Amino acid sequence: MRNLCSVAPETEPQRIGQLAADILLECSLMDKQCQASGTAPPSLEAGASTAFWSETSTEIATARTRTLGLLDRLSALLLGPHDLLAEFVASNWDQGALYAFLRSQTLEHIHSSGGHASLSSISEKSGVPEDKLVRILGLLRCKNIVHEPEDDVYALTAVSEALVSDADFKAWVEFQLFETRVASAHLSEALASKPNGYADGTTGFKQGWGVEMYEWHARHPEKGDRFRRAMSGVSASLDPGDAMIRGWFQSERPSNRTKVVEFGGRYGFASVSLVAKEPKLTFEVRCDSQEFLRRGEALAGHDSTSRITFTHVSSLFGPLPLDDSKNVLVYVIRNLFWNWTDDDAVKLLKTLLPTLRITPSIHILVTDGISPSRRDFPPHVEVAYRRRDVTTMTMHNVKQRTQAEWLALFSRVDPALKASRPLNLETKTPADMWAGSNKICEQLACV
Repeated sequence: MRNLCSVAPETEPQRIGQLAADILLECSLMDKQCQASGTAPPSLEAGASTAFWSETSTEIATARTRTLGLLDRLSALLLGPHDLLAEFVASNWDQGALYAFLRSQTLEHIHSSGGHASLSSISEKSGVPEDKLVRILGLLRCKNIVHEPEDDVYALTAVSEALVSDADFKAWVEFQLFETRVASAHLSEALASKPNGYADGTTGFKQGWGVEMYEWHARHPEKGDRFRRAMSGVSASLDPGDAMIRGWFQSERPSNRTKVVEFGGRYGFASVSLVAKEPKLTFEVRCDSQEFLRRGEALAGHDSTSRITFTHVSSLFGPLPLDDSKNVLVYVIRNLFWNWTDDDAVKLLKTLLPTLRITPSIHILVTDGISPSRRDFPPHVEVAYRRRDVTTMTMHNVKQRTQAEWLALFSRVDPALKASRPLNLETKTPADMWAGSNKICEQLACV
């Protein structure tokens, strides 16, 4: 995967004058690229639309990433130690205000009122007193969530419009603002309790909410439904795993076989999106949870139902159908191993070996999280991956494997099972980083 973040970490702090000059240079480059490509310049005004934030232009995406890194360093130097820490923790109140805004239906009311609404009408609709609302909306105005074109009249911006247009992304934002914030506040308690290792410790989520996350969501169906929509939105817009799988099909298809078999399902199925994009292939999803299968079937498009089947299996570790050796092109294991022990991951991979020995052309495609080394990315990019490390620790007491740990896991399966290409770190632009979207996309085959 191409690296959009080629700037090496700084070994010495730069002078503010040099940082400012570098920022100006990058911004001038982006401006020229926008003009040359006909890309509309970025704007946060309501209704603004531009490809500036996408990856359609490599030059713009690269310059954006470099500029954001330079701005991070300049801001740190301008703030100084005390104000840097104060600003760091003060964002808690920004998040609290945003969650109140979203849960009070204020976003929907402004949108349904033509994109702007008076303070009094928002108060009447939300049931929140005006003298409280004006303070919440004032903070969100400072953060570009809303706009106040005239006193006590509030309008949407491009930022809040993004939450209107994508309900699943809005669900993810709310999940982060509620369950995740509370869990993160209790990580220290989870670490203070003994034992506190990955194998025997507890989670910040359980410390904060009393039970583990999946059980808590089962007890609170509204929040559980929101979580499932949040994960669906992440998979569709932020998680690079499915795009990496599609890239494999476009570049690596090794035979005329047409069947794809996928295992797993808690966080959605790659097959559901792939079936619409790969009309010459058929897909079978195998899962030991009827609930996950029902969710997948509900998401499959009607035009594709003849080419995708959902099969319940009593165990993912059971023997494979004999026909697999004749029909299967590739086994897909997507977002399954990240919270599995090494022993269980090795056990599942070993169940595939008899079929691969009969038909060595069959491949296993694994996409999952990876914790990169500190030298892989500059700090302003690395921070997203470290957030992911802390996320899985806090919510699940799970360790993201390093590249060396993944390779060690694969080597335990069988000497004949080889990684046919190096592990890839998928580097996304900062707009796509959701607490670390680092991924491996590893192709395994018997040789």
